[in-house]
Amino acid sequence: MPPSSIPIFPLPEVILYPGTFLPLHVFEPRYRSMIEYCSESENEIAIAAIIPQGNKKEASSRIAIEEIFGWGKIINKDYLPDGRSNIIIEGKGLLELKGYLSTEPFLIGQVEEYKTIPSPLNDSNFQNQILNLIHLTKRILLSDGAPEELLVKINQLSRHPYPVDFITSILHFEFIQKQAILIEKDPFQKSELLLSILEKINLQE
Repeated sequence: MPPSSIPIFPLPEVILYPGTFLPLHVFEPRYRSMIEYCSESENEIAIAAIIPQGNKKEASSRIAIEEIFGWGKIINKDYLPDGRSNIIIEGKGLLELKGYLSTEPFLIGQVEEYKTIPSPLNDSNFQNQILNLIHLTKRILLSDGAPEELLVKINQLSRHPYPVDFITSILHFEFIQKQAILIEKDPFQKSELLLSILEKINLQE
């Protein structure tokens, strides 16, 4: 069940997509404290992208963040001797920011679930779109010299609950396009957005 409040880790141009895994290296003292806080609250955490264009700040001096972002659970923590840590977050879904319960030493947001339409994995038209995305993605990865194990995972995406999000998470293109894919609620529109991007990338290869 999505949380109604959650610690928010703001990062530049980083998105936590549902159905994906995000590794992070945590070194700042306030975010070390955040990880400890998460350990006492079911390990739930949100990753919100800092709004680009000069990293504008709000009047309160808080860093401005995207209001729709991914949340998940910390599934692995590797603590280092100097207090830093390496963590892995499993993306669970999307949230919409409604306000703040706390801003110091780190952000705790008041949030609501951002509901999207589930991927229609049994729909033949949708499957055809995903197979096309898989084909284009493999071409891009092959040209980049991706390891074989990643290509095998791509072949299995037709049954993944979030195939478009997974592909978006592993490819490199403009952040604004990635955020647009994240917040699109309709899976057909979502796949069309990604398809147009991948077709342009393949033309440039």
